[in-house]
Amino acid sequence: MRKFLLSVLMTVVCSMSFAANIAVGYCDGQVATASKYNVKGKGLVSAAVRFTPEVLSRYVGNEIRGVNAALVSVKYCDSLVVWVRESLDGENLAKGLIKRGGEQLPQSGWNAVTLDKGVAIEAGKTYYIGFTYAQRYNDATVSVVGAPISETTFIKKGATAAWEDISADGVGSIEALVGGDNMPQVDASLIDAVGIQPTPGVLNITTTIQNRGQVDLTDYDLTFSSEGYSYTYTASTLVASGSKAAVSSVLYDVPEGVGFEKNLTVTLSRVAGGEDETPDDNSIVVGVKVKRNVVVEEFTGTGCGWCPRGLVGMDLLHETYGLGFVGIAIHQYNSSDPMYPARYKNIGLNAAPSCLIDRDFECDPYYGTTESDRHILVDFQNEMDKGAFAMVDVDATWDNPNDPSGVVATIKVTPQANVAGAQLGIVLLADSLTGTSSAWKQSNYYTQYSSSQLPADLAMFGSGGSLGQSTFFWNFNDVAINTYYEGGKYEMDLGYLAKGDVKTVEYQLPFPTKEPLRSALKLNCIAVAAFLVDNSGKIVNAGKCYVSETDGIRDNSIMHEGNLREVARYTLDGRMISTPQKGVNVVRLSDGSTIKVLVK
Repeated sequence: MRKFLLSVLMTVVCSMSFAANIAVGYCDGQVATASKYNVKGKGLVSAAVRFTPEVLSRYVGNEIRGVNAALVSVKYCDSLVVWVRESLDGENLAKGLIKRGGEQLPQSGWNAVTLDKGVAIEAGKTYYIGFTYAQRYNDATVSVVGAPISETTFIKKGATAAWEDISADGVGSIEALVGGDNMPQVDASLIDAVGIQPTPGVLNITTTIQNRGQVDLTDYDLTFSSEGYSYTYTASTLVASGSKAAVSSVLYDVPEGVGFEKNLTVTLSRVAGGEDETPDDNSIVVGVKVKRNVVVEEFTGTGCGWCPRGLVGMDLLHETYGLGFVGIAIHQYNSSDPMYPARYKNIGLNAAPSCLIDRDFECDPYYGTTESDRHILVDFQNEMDKGAFAMVDVDATWDNPNDPSGVVATIKVTPQANVAGAQLGIVLLADSLTGTSSAWKQSNYYTQYSSSQLPADLAMFGSGGSLGQSTFFWNFNDVAINTYYEGGKYEMDLGYLAKGDVKTVEYQLPFPTKEPLRSALKLNCIAVAAFLVDNSGKIVNAGKCYVSETDGIRDNSIMHEGNLREVARYTLDGRMISTPQKGVNVVRLSDGSTIKVLVK
């Protein structure tokens, strides 16, 4: 069975204080926003969760004093009875009731209900903890969340119906409220530790701590150790009794290989307020990956009337994630598009607008995979959160600093794991492309809708909006204007890359010569993107670098002339920042251009 997850939450109700009790369960405190378990008509519906001896082992000698029961809906709920049993159809060892019109009434979300008597927790014994509610009409109330755990969650649709095992759908939002004289005072567990390496020698680590004891954690040490390396971080992030918290720490000057070929362990090495009573779960290996920059290849074109939403979606990713977003707009929808590329690899996109994320899955560049407004942000973040096992660093310089006709790209690939059949794609990109002829106008089908019918960030394209015409001018960003192409291949063969086998390549990408595209290029809006592809055809990681008008870095006090303004600022590793930080910052201007500035 998959390792269970304890949920620990503090709950207080009017009828009885649960301040000394801890909620224990599998659901991690989550409640579903909707329920698939619709039950028709009037009657009784029950749900239960099976608590194994393993789940309750640390609380032997204490009592189950109440039940936390989560309800998705209470629209037609008259009463809620919680109970503890030794089998699904067994006698109640204890029960509790709340009802409409009572001192405590059923409510959507969590309901903490007192039992009429405590149930002693005995070693080796399994308990079924659940609830029965009476409904007046059709409703869907039972909450199931998270990953499945076999033989854990059950439902009974009617007083005489049989119990159904619904564990394949997830775990029930039902928790035991446990208390007693033998509750652990200091009992902390490290339940997860994830590290991302944004640059060599630096690790950003998030350690999740669960406090199963009755003493708040406010002063404690986390020690990070590996072969030839040790660092102790003193934390003050509050982990309240009966809760969990994510603690962030940054490690600098980390030796090469730590967290990869050398395991990195984090240990809760000190807790103010006493010794941990169960220290066996105070250490965990940190899962370390390098920062993932995500490639979004979009199929688009000026002749596509639905592509305005793609323009918004791609610009939204651009502004939100900075250099962490490696956007590539492929204007192949219509050959009359002035940004139509001379060549780009056929990646299987035919409908516009559409995009591939890391060549792993296809979705809409605005609605994402779920067809909901701006869901592309969720899809992108999910991909970024995967991390990566290879770093891709990109540097770019002009081929001729005095009179540039192209860019020389230098790419360094540092694999932290073996990569079979590795290939490298290199693309020259341009931002803020626009013109004055009709060829530059973007088609727009959204005029058939009024602005009020559209999402807020698409309203400008609707009838009555600022761009509510059949065509409009736009500043196009992330446009692919050239790509690696040698011997009929769009990716450079790197072969087998062994872990730690650093590969450096150099490649020259000339500007396109076709007009009107060539005249529309702005030197302060040119970038190079490079991405590593494995033998499955998926992108492993990527990097992006802008080339400035001079040496790539400006003084922070130097800005463009005219009415340009700063709209976003990022660190070199792509993190958005609200104020200038010492060192090199990447600044995006209101015309779409991006410059590097030096903050002293």
